[in-house]
Amino acid sequence: MPEEADITHDTLLRGRVKLLQPRHGFRSSLDPVLLAGFIGPPFGDFLDIGCASGALSFLLLAQDANARGIGVEIQPRLAALAEQGCAANGFVHRFRVVTGDIRAKIAVAAQAFDLVATNPPFRPVGEGVLPASSEKALANHEVTLALSEWLDAAVAALRPDGRLATIFPFDRSAELRAGIAAHGFSVARWREVVPRTGDVPNRILVEAKRSSENAPYEPPLVVHDGSGYSAEVRRMLGEET
Repeated sequence: MPEEADITHDTLLRGRVKLLQPRHGFRSSLDPVLLAGFIGPPFGDFLDIGCASGALSFLLLAQDANARGIGVEIQPRLAALAEQGCAANGFVHRFRVVTGDIRAKIAVAAQAFDLVATNPPFRPVGEGVLPASSEKALANHEVTLALSEWLDAAVAALRPDGRLATIFPFDRSAELRAGIAAHGFSVARWREVVPRTGDVPNRILVEAKRSSENAPYEPPLVVHDGSGYSAEVRRMLGEET
């Protein structure tokens, strides 16, 4: 169990969601907020692959009082923080943390989930410099979980009419699309994320299903407007209605 001095107590949605994170090590970015805002309820029974300290799962549970989820996290310290955060948020009857490798399909029944949501490791090994912190390296780089592997796990876990949602680097969008198609899924929704209006996208938000639907165009999600977050991102953060 992480020592109190080694963690910080943070909040999302203006205090509605509590998040316990390592003071030094892997800390959540804005990506889970953007993904949770993109997906849209109802979430039903969901699986969060690589849940870290629980940010994405807690946001989904806070948005949908009927949602129930399982978060799988390979790093014991982050999994322990997710368990503590689950209790702090009062989600113990709706959420369970599994510590282990999703590739082993630990405690994840096949075709059991309405939604698989993931903010996965997104940097291929060999691209850039691995962080000195092994916790950050595992969370951000495909050291233990590559694109094809988390897609394998997601597809196996989803019900026939289930949906897969992820946030991923824009410069790997062609690779992601190819992987989704190779698993018999189609992109149902697709949205680019840009730091500011007119900028080159740096992320993509994707929802995929077992269907042949064409993804409708959705305008880019602009993160920053002026000196702060855009109105849409502030709404995702619970700062505006």
